Amino acid sequence: MTFSSITAGSGPYASLASALDQLNDQNSAIQGAINSGVEADSYAGLGDQRSQALSLQPEITRLSAMQQNVTTAQSELSLGTSALGQIAAIGTALQTSLTSLESDRSPGTIQIAASQARQALSQLAVLANTRGTTGYVFAGVHSDTPPITDPANIGTSAMVASIAASVASVGANGAAATEAATFATAADNSAGASVFAPALSVDPASAASSARSVMVGVSDSVPAGFVLTQGVPGSASSTGSSIRDLMRALAVVASLPSADPSTPGYADLVADTTRSVATTNDSLIQTQSQLGQLQNDLSTHASSLSTLSSALSKQLDASKDSDPAALSTALSNNKAQLTAAYSLIADMKGLSLASYLS
Repeated sequence: MTFSSITAGSGPYASLASALDQLNDQNSAIQGAINSGVEADSYAGLGDQRSQALSLQPEITRLSAMQQNVTTAQSELSLGTSALGQIAAIGTALQTSLTSLESDRSPGTIQIAASQARQALSQLAVLANTRGTTGYVFAGVHSDTPPITDPANIGTSAMVASIAASVASVGANGAAATEAATFATAADNSAGASVFAPALSVDPASAASSARSVMVGVSDSVPAGFVLTQGVPGSASSTGSSIRDLMRALAVVASLPSADPSTPGYADLVADTTRSVATTNDSLIQTQSQLGQLQNDLSTHASSLSTLSSALSKQLDASKDSDPAALSTALSNNKAQLTAAYSLIADMKGLSLASYLS
């Protein structure tokens, strides 16, 4: 029961009793702040520090969200870098196989090389569809869609079948025309011809523009991924995409048993494909290095975000933490006022001070 309720309707005592209740509430609040070390358990109780606390909390929350996004992007990049390393290893193995074919085009050697190429093409398709916690890592902003639509049947896809038909005619058409036809097939983005998802069946520059990024500031974002079909403008000897070029080369080698190895065009096709794969491998290694650099950049941004978030959290704590010295003084003053109020009421009511303190 409060003092104001005891003295309700008692005329001149009502205002004094109400003030006494307020002093008791203040005493409880000050004692609570001393015990908890926090100025108040709500923003309303922070007084002059309320505006600063209200402005700091949303910023800390935003920084926390950015830190989480950067951490996720780092994880996705790590998966992408690992998968791209395995794809680069496929390219290296293919280059070794082609080098052997330049000096030994016996049926047995050709069959072995073709079989390995078919297996490697299937393996590449699986790696291309590597998944992370937020979707397919090589799909860019279209992360919910697998980059290669039917990896299990890529060996019998329209793209591979078309390249095989071109290779089979190398004796009649020559190496140059055969190569041009196979590059055109690998770069074909039309429905039914492309092995890639529609969103990735675009030119290399457009594919690059759909790469994922992550926010590291209010209006600042940084790249955070690689799209499977991205690259540079194509040419007569390249689709512009290192992944497409590698797939073309694998399909060419997988199709070599269908052509006559004794024709001049056959030898030229093998030699030219060897040189093309060497260039493709250099590009893949460079891309892998770039992804590694993106990871390093994100680590730097993550550290900066963490430092800033920690600094703001300390400011927020400072605005909410109580000042022991100030609270001790306030408590003493409050008790003095309470004692004086009790004494005044005792004198006015003819009651002893002990009655109110009990």
